[in-house]
Amino acid sequence: MTTMTETQVIVVGAGPAGAAAAFFLAQAGANVLVVEQATFPRDKACGDGLNTHSIGMLARLGLTSWVQEQHFNPYLSYLLSSPDGSTAHTFPPQRPEPWGYLIPRLALDEALIRQAVAAGARLQEGTHITDLERLSAQRVRLKGTAGRQDVTLEAPLVIAADGGPVSFTRRLGLAPRSAEWVALRGYFEGDIGDPGQCEIHWERAVTPGYCWIFPTGHGRANVGIGIYAAYVKRWRLNLETMLQTFLTQNPHARARFPQPRLIGSLRGHPLRANARQVKPFTDNVLVAGEAAGVVNPLTGEGISLSMICGELAATYALRALERGDFSAAGLAAYGRAFHRRYDGLQRTARLARWVISQPWLLNRAIRRASHDETFASLMNDVIIALKSPGALLTPGAALRLLIG
Repeated sequence: MTTMTETQVIVVGAGPAGAAAAFFLAQAGANVLVVEQATFPRDKACGDGLNTHSIGMLARLGLTSWVQEQHFNPYLSYLLSSPDGSTAHTFPPQRPEPWGYLIPRLALDEALIRQAVAAGARLQEGTHITDLERLSAQRVRLKGTAGRQDVTLEAPLVIAADGGPVSFTRRLGLAPRSAEWVALRGYFEGDIGDPGQCEIHWERAVTPGYCWIFPTGHGRANVGIGIYAAYVKRWRLNLETMLQTFLTQNPHARARFPQPRLIGSLRGHPLRANARQVKPFTDNVLVAGEAAGVVNPLTGEGISLSMICGELAATYALRALERGDFSAAGLAAYGRAFHRRYDGLQRTARLARWVISQPWLLNRAIRRASHDETFASLMNDVIIALKSPGALLTPGAALRLLIG
């Protein structure tokens, strides 16, 4: 049996980018359908950290009161450590309101898509899209399955926001490169200590990747590892073993988890940070969020960048609907805006990442931050995205780093 649905815009993927795109489209009066392979509530592998820009986007999406009512754990400082064991504490600038929260994706993603539905979007869960056929300049057909039932969807425009694995986007030939980062995380119970202190550790075996400990409240923390996918493949690394080694051998992890207890299961995820190599549009299709490689190559943060991208895609989708032009030429303006927004960030982030991938420079950076409040604040601001990664590459920052 086959079901047939028609709409103005189909959003494939109900993560931060897809939900944001659907919200802004529906809010503007567009008929939008979101198709999600999983069924909510559903989990995603992530560090769960929402920075200032993420909180700002949640406010634009009308979710400020939800964040306050749920009492999610705010994070107030970072403990950083380098390959040689040096440590530094960073503190954010004084703000009248919290600048960051740890919000598990199990809760965040459901809240985002429910808000889009409240704005007027429709959600079709448990549906796996397998193919796209262009019927005309004004219509494409998506085919897929929902359980044992075949599904056919038609619309003039599709927004592909299917995240890191990009199974749908890859079939369209719009994500030619594999993800350059992979991450693994789990939730652990332990003697967490300061619930407002997050930790980032550049372990010698992981650099230029890192391990993290992000307290989520109630004696639990999100603990994970992010590393180059090429390293994992070349050296046949086992991320689960590496994470276990971190928990049992890193002194800071041992202090928080004398006897770590895993809650649930470990989850892995690819991270796409190759926006500069992506063409985020073609006839009748826009690509948004992590499917378009918008993750920050330095920090691995992608939630705020994906929500911002979702709003950007919605803006140009509305223009296309108004003009009735869904051709690649007509959608090219989105591509230009996309690259203006993300290319510069990724260029400087890659350069900063190369700098800290040199263990001796990373050791000096952490040692400098341990006794230089200005440099520590700079590192903090880059981590939480208050400043561009390029701030670490200025002559003043370089001089502080080289002086040590």
